[in-house]
Order: sequence, then C-alpha cells, then structure tokens
Amino acid sequence: MKKKRLKQALAIGLVCGMTAGLCACGGGGGKNENSALAKENVYRVQDIALPEIDGDDVNVYASAHVDGEVRLLMQVYHWNDEKFNENPVTDIRLLAMKDDGSDIRMTNLDIPEWEPQAGGGAGSSMQPMPRTESQAEEGDTGEEDTAAEPEEGEDTGGEAGAEGDSAAEPESEGETGTDSEGEGGGDAEADPEGEGEGDAATDPEGDAEGEISDDAFGVEEPDYVPQDIWENSSYNNFSFGADSKIYAVRYYSYSDYANEIYTQKYYIASWNADGSFQWEKELEGLQSEDEYIYVNAMAVTAEGSATLILTGDAAYRMAVDAQGNLGSREPLSEDTGKVFNNTDRIIDKGDGTFLVIYYDENDYAKQFIATYDPATDTLGQPAPMPASYAYTGFGNMNVGINSDLVCSSGDGIYTYKIGDENLIQKMNFINSDLYVTNFSGVVEIDDSTFLGIYYEDHEEGMKAGLFTYVDPKDIPDKDVLVLAGNYVDGDMERRVIEFNRSSEKYRIAVKTYDSYNTYEDYQAGYTQLNNDVTTGNMPDILIAAGLPVENYVAKGLLEDIGKMIEEDEELSQVEFVTNVFDAYSVEGKLYYVVPSFSVGTMIGKKSIVGDKTAWTMEDMKQLQASLPEGTNMIGDLTRDDFFSTMMQFCGSDFIDVETGKCDFDTPNFIAMMEFAKSLPEEITEDYYGEDYWANYESQYRDGRTILSRLYIGNIKDTNYTINGYFGGDVAYIGFPTESGMGSYISANECFAISSKSRNKEGAWEFLRYYLTEEYQSELSWGMPVQKKYFDEMAQQGTERPFWINEDGTKEEYDDTFYMNGEEIKLDPLSQEQVDEIVAFVLSIDKCYYYNENVMNIINEEMPAFYTGQKTAQEVAKTIQNRTQLYVDENR
Repeated sequence: MKKKRLKQALAIGLVCGMTAGLCACGGGGGKNENSALAKENVYRVQDIALPEIDGDDVNVYASAHVDGEVRLLMQVYHWNDEKFNENPVTDIRLLAMKDDGSDIRMTNLDIPEWEPQAGGGAGSSMQPMPRTESQAEEGDTGEEDTAAEPEEGEDTGGEAGAEGDSAAEPESEGETGTDSEGEGGGDAEADPEGEGEGDAATDPEGDAEGEISDDAFGVEEPDYVPQDIWENSSYNNFSFGADSKIYAVRYYSYSDYANEIYTQKYYIASWNADGSFQWEKELEGLQSEDEYIYVNAMAVTAEGSATLILTGDAAYRMAVDAQGNLGSREPLSEDTGKVFNNTDRIIDKGDGTFLVIYYDENDYAKQFIATYDPATDTLGQPAPMPASYAYTGFGNMNVGINSDLVCSSGDGIYTYKIGDENLIQKMNFINSDLYVTNFSGVVEIDDSTFLGIYYEDHEEGMKAGLFTYVDPKDIPDKDVLVLAGNYVDGDMERRVIEFNRSSEKYRIAVKTYDSYNTYEDYQAGYTQLNNDVTTGNMPDILIAAGLPVENYVAKGLLEDIGKMIEEDEELSQVEFVTNVFDAYSVEGKLYYVVPSFSVGTMIGKKSIVGDKTAWTMEDMKQLQASLPEGTNMIGDLTRDDFFSTMMQFCGSDFIDVETGKCDFDTPNFIAMMEFAKSLPEEITEDYYGEDYWANYESQYRDGRTILSRLYIGNIKDTNYTINGYFGGDVAYIGFPTESGMGSYISANECFAISSKSRNKEGAWEFLRYYLTEEYQSELSWGMPVQKKYFDEMAQQGTERPFWINEDGTKEEYDDTFYMNGEEIKLDPLSQEQVDEIVAFVLSIDKCYYYNENVMNIINEEMPAFYTGQKTAQEVAKTIQNRTQLYVDENR
C-alpha cells in the first residue's frame, strides 16, 4: 500500500463560508426571523502549517499552554512502513509553537533503544524489551534503564495519558485508538469492568497464578527455550511538569506461555524540556501473588513532584519527588478507592490535582464528576454528569479556562462546569462550515480562541488550526431553513455543510433533539420533537425516523413530495422503483423523500412451505400440525418477540394509517394471540440443549426450523442465507396474516418537508439531491430507488466477490460458508435466483410500521390472556379500545 504522508499545506486560509440567518422552527424562515440561531457558536479557522510528519496516523497524548506557548506530545504510527514493521520503534514527537500558531518546532522525544529478552527466536513476538544495566553501560545513553516501543497494533492510541486516558493498566492486544489525548480521548477507564480485577490484557491466558519472574530484564540467559512469547513495553500517563519537563509511566509485560513465566513491571520516566531523556525508576513491589495493582493515573505539581494513583484489588497513592525517588504507598479512603476503581476519565488539571469522571457502581448508566487532590487524599463533592455526556460520546477533553472542562463531540466543541445541568456548546461545526470528524487536541488560548489538532471529512492528513470566534454581526444573512431530527448522522452533516458552502441563497441550520434525553427517559428527544411538530414548531425539513409521521399526514403538516418530483425538470424524467413510493404514499400522495430502501420478509424452503409469497395464521397452524414434534416454526422467539415481529411485518394491517381505524378485535389478531401463547415467556439455557450450537447453522437445511427472517439491504448479501443456511430453493412467504402481504419495505432514511415552510423551494433544493444520479449511483448500502441503479445492484448478486489490488487490477475470490464447523464454498446467486428476488421486491406494496406506544398496550394486556384471567376475545377487545383511543388522541 502506498505510504500516506501527513502533511499540512502551507498558506493561511479561512475555512468558513461565514454564515447566514436561521429561520424559526415551523415559521419557515426568512432573513430576519430568528436568523441569530444560524450565527451561534461560529468559529473561523486559520490553518497552521505543520512540519512534515512521515507516518500513517497521529495521536495526541498530552498538551499544555504555558507562558504564551502551546506544547503537545504526539505519537506517530507507521502501520504501512516496512522498515518500521521490521524494526519497530516508538515515535513520539514534541510539537511546540507560540499560541498564535507561529514559531513551530517539532522534536523527537528521546526513546532509548532496547533489545528483546526473547531474542527473536521461534515463537517470539519479536517485541523489544529493556536492556539490562550491564548492557546499558556499553551503550551510549549512560542511563540505568531505557524503554521499548509498544507492540504494533496494540491500543497505543487509547493508552492512559496525562490528561484523560486515566489508566496505565495494560491494554488489550490488537486494539487501536485514535482519540486519546489526555483531555479525554479514547476509552480512559482503567478497568472496564469497574472491579479492579486483572483482565486478559495483563494476564493473556486469564490466569494470574503463573510465576512472576524476579528478573524482568534477564541479566542471565534463561535456562529454557522461549516459546509462544508475547513481550511488550509501552508508555502511558504523559504529563508536562515543572519547566515543561515531561513525565510518563512505562508498562512492561513479558509472557512465556509454554513455561508459564509472566512478568509485569511499571516505571516512571522523565524527559527534559528539549525531549532529551532524563531518568527512569522502577515502581517496585506493585505486583504480588496476593494483590493485583496497576497505575491508574499520575499528576505532576509545579515543583516537579508527582503523585501516582494505584488501583486494583486495593487503592493507594504514591509520591515521587522531582529526582524520581519513590515514597511509600498510602491507602486511599474507601470512597476515593471506589471512585478510582470505576473511572471513565481522569483529567490532569496541571496543578497536581485531577478531575475524575466515574460510573455509579450500582448503575453504570449514570456518571459523576468530582475534583481530587492526591496530596491530601481529598475528594470534592461529586456532581452528576448530564445524561447527554453518556450517550453523545464526548471525545477529547481538557481543562477549560473559565470552565472545568472543554471537550469535543460529533457536532462541536463544548464546555462544562461542575454542577451544571448541561454541557454548553462553544463551537458549532455545521454553523462554522467545518466537517470535523475528530479532534485529537483542543487547547484554549482565551475565551474566544483555541488551538485544535483535528481531522476533517475523514481525510488522511492531520490538521492544526487556530480557531477564532466570529461575531454574529459580521456574518451575512441568507434565507435559512431548519433541519431537525432526534439524531443527525455524519453523512447528513456533511451534506448540509456542502449545501451551505455552495448555495448563494439558502442556508440550513441543524437542530438535534437527543440532548433532551435523560438517564430516566432515553426517548425524551423523540417526545420533545413530536411535541414541537404537533404544536406548530415543525422544522422546514424533518428527519422522520422514529416519529409517528402518519399523525402529521392526518394533520396536513407535510408537503406533497410526489408533486415536487413531477414538477422537477430532471427527476420527472427518471424511472424510480415505484412500488417503494406507492408503499409510502397516503391516499395517492407521497409525503417522504426516500433515498434508499430495504425489504423485510420471512423465507422457508419451498419443499416445506410451498411456492407462495403470502399465507395466513391458519395456514401456518396447519403446516405446523403436519411437521414432526419439536419442529421450530420461527426461530428462537419469546411471546414478546413474536408480537414485536408482528408489529414490524403487519402492524398496518391492524391500524389504518390513512383513516386511523384500528382492528385488533378480529380473528386474525386473536389467532396471533393464540400462537404467541404457545411460545415461551423467556428463553433459558435449558431451551437450547447440548448440541444446539454445534448444529446451529444446519437448522434450516435439516428442517428443524422452518422460517427465518430475511432483511434485504443488498441482494448480493442474501446469498449467505439463501444458498448458505437454506441451501437454495426458498419461498419468500412473509409473516402469516390475512391481508395477503406479510413482507414490507423499509426506508433506510425518510425525510419530509413542512407544508407551512416559507422556503419550500430551498428545502426541495436540498432534499432532491438524494434522488439524483449523483447520490443514487454511489450508494454503498441499501437498495437505490432509481430503477437503473437498483437493477445494477441486483445484477451484482450473480458476480463473485473481489478486491482491487494496489495496481488497480480486480481480483476475484470465492465466498465461503461454515456449516457445523466445516467451511463450504459458496457460489454466487444464480441469474434465476436474482430474477426471483427482484420480482418479489417489486411486488411489495406495504411499508414498515412500528409504534412503540401500541406495542406497550399489547404487552400490558396480553398477560391476562396468558394466565387465563381473561379470554382472547376479552383481551383483544381491551387492546382495540385502548389503541383506538390512543390513535384518536394523536391524530
């Protein structure tokens, strides 16, 4: 593979097409109506020209802003460089510059060389190990100990740094991470289970009872032949100390599985401000057969002394003076120990104290934050973290200037003060016309300026920039539309930014509702969005996923998309997969833009279920009676699973989305109730039996299970189920129901335009893109709605899989399938099979329907039937009355 170059082009450019006004939700917009919303939290970026970084990936470990200078520690990875793969070295750079982005210097941190204890023999991982003292005397470092580089592919990017990746506990082999600067990147918790126990990362066999070697460095040759050896040394917990000196914790691990010899050691290391190596001292006595302890965090004071937090089976603090002399271990208080054994992030405040974000040990969905002073073992008053912190996924974290935290998320930069109910957005990526995919480092310079190390639009090169706040009065106005949804994914964000940059007339502002979610109610965002829509605050463009859109149609809140397509000069000439649009139409009108779709159905072997695409509950009942006892009809379903599946496949059979009429007190639904009663309430281990998993793959071929749910997002991908699990010759029979259509079409995305928008033309200009050749031809998942590209994707089902070589040539290979432990060659779908699937897909006229509130009613009422308290007819009548009332109240 061609080597990538991480090189930032010279020139200082402003990467913001500065923005316009924002319309209010519902009103439809205009330049003067709430235009300030689109001008909130706008920053422009001044590119900083970085020195060339000859590597494949970069991760920022730590950062500091002192006396007008910004300093960052970065690890550079060389995944694709044969020279580094054959002779791997740790490549850590010290990047320094003035806080205006000038006077940039980059220095390699002096990482002394080491030699592997295993000697590179057979079975060795060829990973380096520290030299012995006698070896060091012969070298040129003059130091007692030096360090080895991490194993290629280990979780170096997620290692504990000085500013948020809290733990130096050994990482799992083979993991990678890219967002782990101490300001909170990566998974910073030291012990993912929150129990302080050693895991497979420290004891690869999961057995901590092996021998602990007294000599980690092998001064004498071992008297055994090393085999199956895993050896690793890596740095964690980087921190800047007094006079910008650098400190880190090094973890060394040696595992000889054949001889059951396991060594684990920790060291504290120091470098001078210019990156030259200063000293390293072993943290002796951390490991014993009776107690497992690891380094969780390190804080360095202004005087250069450090405090280590040790956790595991017990919790301690240990002082280290500026010369590396170790103090004694002092036990932490019980409350502090619990906090550090349940950490999510530990952020070094730079003054010898920490901010600690940790999990509630009784409820891991909840998190708290507190300050901690290791010098006095004082834990501040804990405050609950906002629920948005848990589900939004904040990455890079640092200490703020006028806030406790400054951190990055998928849609911007945020600040947070302990005790606040929410994080406050500082920079909005979309308003700033920047599609940032990752911030690896954020350093606040002042209230309106910060320096950022980031990646844009999944590009290979790391960028650096000086971000400056833009006063709203300096941003020109445009006609502004609001796009809203509970969640907006990255592809939509990219599209909005592209549209905003290119459109001279319109601008789109995005509003997401997941910030309304709480620990108690993770559906609060949907609830609030639905309330806004139904009370007159509908956005111009609505992401309809998860919402009761049929109610909006009944209220006349949505624009006729079908008419817009007919009036569009280009799209009116395009042949679409019309049954998809028909399925999503109400009374002949299409209210949604559907860019791509999937299909849900149930399949069975034709030799068992017959060659048909519809059946009833009575048909299934008769078939079941004819099969051997113990035959499973629809996989491993519980009663609740069955009704959830029913709602997806034929919920619209019982709720007419056009009229709102409900039909649950019918023989069709009662037959489903009776079938559900025959299913288990829950599936326990006893259900599976001794040979269940050993013969799992053959259950459909052997006829032990009759039906399987099949989701078609790409016709080519059905091959594993059709020719693999079933061995070919299947019928797309669907879910049993009286309507004659037990299969459905599901829009992978679904967008609508407000009928009250004042900028319908602008909304259509944005959404029509998803129906154009430019978008449809590039779809990688989901079936296109343009017939031309649907047919092309379908035909790919007859082709063998392939990859593209480095020279651009296409190389085919065989698909394989595992059946009861045996690998079987899997031929592509035949032309006949593809034609049959296409004909089936084009025959479906029903769309996916699911209503969580209706499902709750069913699940609440059904137990009375299961237990015999009420008859099926009585329960069906109750469900009918409650559901009809719910539908009437919400139309």
